[in-house]
This record gives sequence, structure tokens and C-alpha cells, in this order.
Amino acid sequence: MLKIYALLFALVFAINFSANAQCSNGRYRDKIFDAQTSTVTFGNAMKFDSTFVDLKMDIYQPTGDQFAHRPLIMLAFGGSFTAGFRQSPDIVYLCNEFTKRGYVCASIDYRLGFEGGSDSDTNQFKALMRGVQDMKAAVRYLYKDAQTSNAYRIDTNQIFIGGVSAGAFIGLNYAYGKQDTLSRISPPWAFPTLAALGGPEGNSGNPGYSTKVKGVIDLCGGIADTVWIMPNDPILVGVHGTADDLVACYYDSVYALTHPESLLFGGGDVNNRAGHIGLNYSFKLFHGAGHVPFILPCFLPQLSPCKEYMDTTENLIRDFLYGNVDCDETLISGIATVEENIAVSVFPNPASDVINIHSQYDKDLTAEVFSVEGKLLWQKTLAGGGKQTITRSELGTGTFMLRITSRETNANRIERLVFY
Repeated sequence: MLKIYALLFALVFAINFSANAQCSNGRYRDKIFDAQTSTVTFGNAMKFDSTFVDLKMDIYQPTGDQFAHRPLIMLAFGGSFTAGFRQSPDIVYLCNEFTKRGYVCASIDYRLGFEGGSDSDTNQFKALMRGVQDMKAAVRYLYKDAQTSNAYRIDTNQIFIGGVSAGAFIGLNYAYGKQDTLSRISPPWAFPTLAALGGPEGNSGNPGYSTKVKGVIDLCGGIADTVWIMPNDPILVGVHGTADDLVACYYDSVYALTHPESLLFGGGDVNNRAGHIGLNYSFKLFHGAGHVPFILPCFLPQLSPCKEYMDTTENLIRDFLYGNVDCDETLISGIATVEENIAVSVFPNPASDVINIHSQYDKDLTAEVFSVEGKLLWQKTLAGGGKQTITRSELGTGTFMLRITSRETNANRIERLVFY
């Protein structure tokens, strides 16, 4: 009988909690978690002045989340490649907002500075490529984790990279940069300089792991050549101000004659290219707005007019990712770990007020209740031969998942609970 029940439950789980679809009850759209943060060192690399620096990232995870596979958003801060830090208020805000929706988020360090303090074309290119190399090392770190300890439970098929201003440059050039596809002649110094830096992959850490990503979040960045963006490339979401006087929204060939750093294509050009080739994308142009209007000039996203720009930016990213994230709703232990020999009675179920859990097992067990989004709601020790009660006042009405775990064997039994 228990085998039949486990099989039926597995079928119900497969039907109602399947992967490759939007999550039930708004996970990845609605804010249903709190966020917790930890810091790791993901690499070490040589700076522009030939000194070496450790590279760190803050990893944000949804508290109490028990999903086995979660998408990742990795963001890099702005600051013209000379300033900024991974705890930049805009980056922290976005990481917290999306972690609350069930994503794992990461805010990364990357190397800053120009040789001799000169922002020449060559030095700007070097700084950009060092940033790309560092972001790739951070992505490789999380691929390595997924294939070893799996501490962060990243779904490596669903990694989204990008950032703000310089961070967006890094994300765009990481995802779309190509050495064999150009619409114009590259400067004679470009390829030798890139080779001297260690190539696009670089030497910042975690060699041998993948750097493949699913999508890009472009918040007021630019790219050297829009022809790099091809139909089957990573998907794209972004914003840009049309009156941006730091990173031009559109390429201006006349202006670029006297401002070589403007030999770039901004959000308007990226938007046009994505539309022309049929790339899966969503882009918002802020008409009349300057550079990163969701941050400058007031810095804090809760203040107007930044709040309106930030809300629009956040909602654009939210809606685009929600429509493109595949939801794997299996819990950490998964259906395959259902153990029929854990003798526990759960009654009445469904219930209007109280559900009793009685153990006929001779060892202590752990009883946990999760929302269907995978959030841990309730946890108790179920002593050998003992009992626990769960009340509707603790959980509310609805459907929940009960997991009973043997502390001795780590086997699991899973039940669906219903309060009406």
C-alpha cells in the first residue's frame, strides 16, 4: 500500500510540480522569502599595477528555501572601471529584491584601474576585459560548486549575468563578444592586448569549468559591435536613458571622431539589433533620462524620481525573467528518497483545524513543512514513538508538503497536507 501511495504521490508531483514551467503561486515573481548573505573568495588576479588581489563575491540566498535547483542572477557594479564596490546600493537593492523572489543572487568584485592613470582606448579595453575575465571566474566558481559540494544549489542552465553601467559593459561583452565576427576593422592593438591579458577566459580562477550563461541584464551599458549579437545567443533584458551623456544610447559617428571612447553602441543600438534578429529580449528606453537614472542623482532607490525608474527597471527584469525561467519544483531530497519503512501516521488529512503526526518509529525523526514554493514554514523533532500537532493557525489554509526525515539513515517520507 505504501509503495502504491509513493507512486501515486510521485505522479501527482510530476503533474502539479513539474519542471520547465512557471512556478506555482508566484515564485520568481512575488517576494515570498527573506534574504541571507555570505561572502566567498572566488579568485585571485593581477591588477593593472602588477599587484595581485583576491576577488570576492557576496552570495544572496532565500532563507528557508528548499528547492534543489535555483536560477542565478550575477551582477557587477558601475563606476567607469575606476571606482565602485560590490555593496553598491543599487546592486544590493536588486540582489535583495530578486533573492526574495527565490533567485540566488551574486554581487562580484572585479579589478579596477588604468595603467598610469590614463583612460586611453587601450587601457579602457584592458579594464573591460579584466572585468569580463573576473566575471567568468565567478561563474566558473559556481559551476564548480554545482558539480562538487552543491552548497548553493544553482541551476547552471539558468545563469543570468550583467550589471549597472561598467557592470553592464562586462555582461554584454562577456555574453556576446566574438573575435571572428566584426562589422568594422578592429584596432591593431586589440587582439595582441587581449592575448597578453590571458584571452577572454583569463586567469582569475577556477579553470576548466563552463562559462555558459542563459541571459544578460544590461542596465545602461554598451558593446563594441552589435553584429556580435546573434539569434541563438543569450536572451537579453535591459534599460537605457536616451539622453545619457556618459554612455551614449545610440552610436554617434561624428561625436566619436573626437571622443574615441564613444566608438561603442549603447542600449538603443542593442535594442534595435535584438529586434532585427528576433532575439528573445525586453528593453526599455527612458526617454529624456540621463545615465543610470534609477540611481543618479539621488543615489537611493526609495527616493523620487529614482524610485519610479528603479521600480520600472525592477519590474521589467522581474517580468522578463519570470517568463523565461524554467521552474524545477523538486525539494532538496527529491521524490526518489521516499522511504516506505518510516512508520508515521498523519491524520486527519485534509483537516479544518489540527493535523496529528504520530510516530511508530523507534528513533527520533525530523518533521518539516514547506510551502508549495519550497519555503520552510515549520520544523519539529518527532521523538521515537512520539507525536506532534500542526494547526491551521500556524500555516493558514492551503496545500503544504510534509517531509519526515530519519536522522539515522537520512531517508525521507513525503506527505501532502491540506488545511481547508
